[in-house]
Amino acid sequence: MKLLLKYFVAATLFVCAACSSKAPEVPVQYSAVDAKPAIYPDYTDVTVPCNIAPLVFRVAEPGADFVTCFTVGDKTLVYGGREVAPAVEEWRSLMAQAAGGAIKVEVYAYADDGWKMYEPFSIAVSADSIDPYISYRLIPPSYVAYEKLTISQRDLSNYDETVIYNNKFVSSEPDGQCINCHAYKNYKTDNMQFHVRQHLGGTVFVHNGKVKKVNMKTDSTISAGVYPFFNPKYDVVAYSVNNTGQIFHTKNPNKVEVQDQASDVIIYDPVREIVSHVANDPDCLEVFPAWSPDGEMLYYCSAYFPKRADIPHVENMIRNYKDVKYDILRRPWNPQTGEFGAVDTVFAASALGKSATFPRVSPCGRYLLFALAEYGCFHIWHKDADLYVLELATGDCWALEAANSDFPESYHAWSSTGKWILFASRRDDTNYSRLYIAHMNDDGTSDKAFLLPQKESEFYDFFDRSFNVPEFMIEPVSITPHEFVEVVKGDAVNVKYSADFK
Repeated sequence: MKLLLKYFVAATLFVCAACSSKAPEVPVQYSAVDAKPAIYPDYTDVTVPCNIAPLVFRVAEPGADFVTCFTVGDKTLVYGGREVAPAVEEWRSLMAQAAGGAIKVEVYAYADDGWKMYEPFSIAVSADSIDPYISYRLIPPSYVAYEKLTISQRDLSNYDETVIYNNKFVSSEPDGQCINCHAYKNYKTDNMQFHVRQHLGGTVFVHNGKVKKVNMKTDSTISAGVYPFFNPKYDVVAYSVNNTGQIFHTKNPNKVEVQDQASDVIIYDPVREIVSHVANDPDCLEVFPAWSPDGEMLYYCSAYFPKRADIPHVENMIRNYKDVKYDILRRPWNPQTGEFGAVDTVFAASALGKSATFPRVSPCGRYLLFALAEYGCFHIWHKDADLYVLELATGDCWALEAANSDFPESYHAWSSTGKWILFASRRDDTNYSRLYIAHMNDDGTSDKAFLLPQKESEFYDFFDRSFNVPEFMIEPVSITPHEFVEVVKGDAVNVKYSADFK
């Protein structure tokens, strides 16, 4: 009933606004408030790219009426009402004028005692443009609603979202399936992949524009490929192979624990259709591979958790999951011989009583971005998980204070220029992961992160899915969902295992 009433009130206000042709007027008499206004999403004092969609927000202050002014130089846009929603074209004009500078935002609120003006805030507009597209998986929190899973893509210059693949096309109970782990080579979509699990399972792999389904499971590997990373220079892909499980807490604020019960790292050649091990220490869990920009260094995470004779391995992990702590390692790779060199520890998180996951090297090769928390590998459910940067040449490490919050941050990605990062956070309501963007400075620090803009400020109030594993793209996926469906329904190419990757 409350929801229906809310929509009725909103519709009534909209009709009233539409009936009025009077433009909002900036108050000339007001009292000053010594505080910035509360707005949602919080876009106060953020840095945004010059090609981002309009930042729609609502004023979250008490009042009967509101006026908001955007000013750049001698140009001012004035909006009336609680909802501030610039049109795309007028926003683009404002952003073009503000690029390299800032937009001054002034908010006025009217109450019984007259107009009040809040302390102005700025929206800095970076001349560093952002990649035009992102993609992500949308997933409900029920863990079993397979038909509602989609992999979708979004145009960052506006609000257009299209589906790359929708699970409902071929998934129906009892023949359910899961889709996950979309990835791209060099931010382009002519080499990409995503996994289909269970019913009609396989890896949907696009190689130089041609689509195939691959069965990456062999007798010598734990599983099919799980977490992927395309080599940016050479025609190979690194994967971890994993057996995972979940436990659900009743009181722990980290509601779900996804456990990496067994894992190795492999390398896949999509031309020869072979896979080979990179890391398979029986006493370690090895996961989340990531290549360096030159394609000749492979980073991954490793946790020492040996099997015990006195207790089954999975039971031991369930009882002692807080003892699983990952370090970040790397191995050089010779693309001419296919051989990997000696292992080097990049960040010994376990020595600090911590666990580091999801290593991502900046496009310039200078910085390593990762998530750090107390334990485990699935940090998107860990309240203490924050983003950290390590300078590879010096070993200096620091938290991205301006991007982090008191809630989980993970699933991070660099833009193609290295000027922006994209990540998932549960800071809004602790239940759903939403996407945030932050500008990266040359010294490896970030500016304040901002929530992915939507057409209406209420979007996130009612959207009941999490944004999962976001990735930047410089072009949209052009293969249609129907083409992907036909590949999913077809036979898979079986890979072969080779102990020698030469």
